Amino acid sequence: MATTQVLMEAALTRAAAAKEADLADLFEELRIPSVSTLPERRQDCLRNAEWLKARLERIGFKTEVVDVIKDGLPVVVADWNGRPGKPHLTIYGHYDVQPPDPLDEWHSPPFEPEIRAGRIYARGCADNKGNHMATLKAVEHLVAAGGPPINLRFLFEGEEEITGESLPRYLHANGAKLKTDAVLVWDGGFDEEDNPTLATALRGLLYLELHAHGPVVDLHSGTIGGVAPNPINTLARVIGELKDRDGHITVPGFYDQVKPPSPEELATWKRKEERYIEAILKASGARALEGEPGFLAFERTGSRPTLDANGIVGGFTGEGKKTVIPARASAKVSLRLVPDQDPDAIRAAIEKQIQSLTTPGVEIKVDVLGIAPPVTCAVDNPAAKALRAAYLDVFGKETALIRVGGSIPVTVDFQEAVGAPLLISGIPQADTAAHSPNERLVVDNYHRGIEAVIRFICKLGE
Repeated sequence: MATTQVLMEAALTRAAAAKEADLADLFEELRIPSVSTLPERRQDCLRNAEWLKARLERIGFKTEVVDVIKDGLPVVVADWNGRPGKPHLTIYGHYDVQPPDPLDEWHSPPFEPEIRAGRIYARGCADNKGNHMATLKAVEHLVAAGGPPINLRFLFEGEEEITGESLPRYLHANGAKLKTDAVLVWDGGFDEEDNPTLATALRGLLYLELHAHGPVVDLHSGTIGGVAPNPINTLARVIGELKDRDGHITVPGFYDQVKPPSPEELATWKRKEERYIEAILKASGARALEGEPGFLAFERTGSRPTLDANGIVGGFTGEGKKTVIPARASAKVSLRLVPDQDPDAIRAAIEKQIQSLTTPGVEIKVDVLGIAPPVTCAVDNPAAKALRAAYLDVFGKETALIRVGGSIPVTVDFQEAVGAPLLISGIPQADTAAHSPNERLVVDNYHRGIEAVIRFICKLGE
């Protein structure tokens, strides 16, 4: 085997010469509308899984598409063990994407990638296809240069956006066979100051759907208005009373397990606060920020839990007039939880609170759409140090250690089933609009991301 330095230089040379081809490969995957939440896009999701399998087989990985549960979306598992005795790295990504709606707000078709002003615009370019294609292309260049200096595994799921069970079940069923020295979860991104990041924590998720039932049929709002129970009125009041005007969640015991950030974290956040707020206002287009008074914006988006209504449906919503009291209404509510909040305990407490707030004529049923515990990650292990060094080499910046406000549900399953250090990071810039119209990824970040992964893998092999 060539020395690690020689391998790295050869792979970097190949990557520098293959930028056009590497971009074309990303565009090819972006054209697959692999929206996991839409049944009509199931075949596209399966096509994306097979597309990844073919790419990985082409570079010499032993690859299979594993159906874990009936009607689930498969897990793509790819292994290369050409360096006996050398370290092992597992790379995670997901091939499913969010729905593109609302379509009329896109400036170009969401599944026809386009470059404008140095950015790729397409659904999934940042979350997560740009990330995982950068890792795949980095490994492809290392293989062509003589073979990676370490052993590698790719695990790609198709249910990240729907908090699916396929990959978690696969991990728990095969944990003993999935021994690895580190797991690279490249599903994050850069911070608002354009620094690469490494997560020290992820917020957990409790995603609920509230179904409110009143009369058995829609009723005339004049003839019977004033005595008929109204599920929309009740549901709106219940959701409103779960959180006060200042953003404080009113569920009893909700904050009991919330730990304050460290003095070091607070000091860092205070230094960045003004610029952080400016960046959020610019990216969101909001007139002002909201949330609990007395806490920094950094705290409210990383170390504090949240409760938000994500959608509410009921009654007549079409064009024109129809004055009815609806028979039913529903709402989706998500909670982001922080260490050490227990999602099951929070679920029980919020269900009890909901039942105490409903009105006598309206019954509310609570369904759990998704649940994921919060996660903490160490950043002082050899793999984390190697990644930070690779980022410094490529981007010329120190890696920011951050608490991530979002959730990556499968991370807790990696911790429980595999037990290796988690490295949660990624290459998209902060204003990706990942779940919104006009999702975007800086082209240069994609190419530099490929270089960073090449250097990271080689540092692990030294």
